[in-house]
Amino acid sequence: MLTERQRLILAAIIQDYAKTGKAVGSKTLLEELGLAVSSATVRNEMASLEEQGLLQKEHTSSGRVPSQRGYRYYVDKIMRSEHMTQVAQQSLERVFNRNFQQIDDLMQTMVTELANITGYTVVALKPESVDTRLSGFRLVPVDGQQVMAIIVTNDGQVTSQSFRLPEGMDVRGLDDMVRYINQTLVNQPIVDVLRTLSGDLPLKMERTIRTPVAFLQLFGDVLARSIRDKVFVGGRLNVLDYTDDTELQEIKQLLQLLDAPSAMRQVMGNANDGVLIQIGDENGNSLLSPYSLISSTYRVPQHGVGALAVLGPTAMRYADVVNLVDAYRSTLSTQLLEYYR
Repeated sequence: MLTERQRLILAAIIQDYAKTGKAVGSKTLLEELGLAVSSATVRNEMASLEEQGLLQKEHTSSGRVPSQRGYRYYVDKIMRSEHMTQVAQQSLERVFNRNFQQIDDLMQTMVTELANITGYTVVALKPESVDTRLSGFRLVPVDGQQVMAIIVTNDGQVTSQSFRLPEGMDVRGLDDMVRYINQTLVNQPIVDVLRTLSGDLPLKMERTIRTPVAFLQLFGDVLARSIRDKVFVGGRLNVLDYTDDTELQEIKQLLQLLDAPSAMRQVMGNANDGVLIQIGDENGNSLLSPYSLISSTYRVPQHGVGALAVLGPTAMRYADVVNLVDAYRSTLSTQLLEYYR
């Protein structure tokens, strides 16, 4: 149990170190906190905090820096919730007061804005595609035997893929199949459509429509792409600003991790609608051990669970970032619900 003075000193060191990146000494603390004690008393308190594993010495300075345990104590027992600043409110308005044709555009704009305002790296995942539905399917001639298959889903996502028709086949020869898909499969959940395609539908269609079964396989491939999990990353290179003496290969592996949907969903998936703060080794992945990750899940009723996270140094501005993540995920959840409606 820390005394009130020790709590003040620990909080001041953590906040100063986040601002300057430099070890904090007793003289600086006396000036900032206005404590009616001597510099020697402050040094003794700092030594006590070090003995408890909450601070550690830097070799190049007589000052102290926070330890991982010190950060954990701070976020659990000292840190207070911050009010939304005017800058943060303006940031929310810049993102969510715009009209977007596709959810992907909204997600990318959001992570970019949040990365700009924090200076950290931001990662987001859309709600899992548990109820994404097929809205429409078209074939568009491109050139000669080249055509483009275009699939639209109810979240505004447009997925396309070009392919070449067999020699002697005209795109108009596929009109019956396109019409059949739009009449019978539109408005169904895509997972159900994929299940239908893997069943006996191709054989049924072959009896009534002169269409290569191989084309239905291509349609299924494009359809599967439309609901594939995707990571949205903002401020990807910001991580270089707070990475010290890290090999290039480790940075490459970290950037690959950020782009891996299943891995990031696992890392961010434990917040249970709250804001989760993971510091250093608590991230459960050696690539994330030098960093802190502040994450949150958000729910869109009947559409699944998404996730939002900010990756930064352990010397992070924790209260500010927690406040931003909470505000963004709450607003995003509401915005996406309105979009689906």
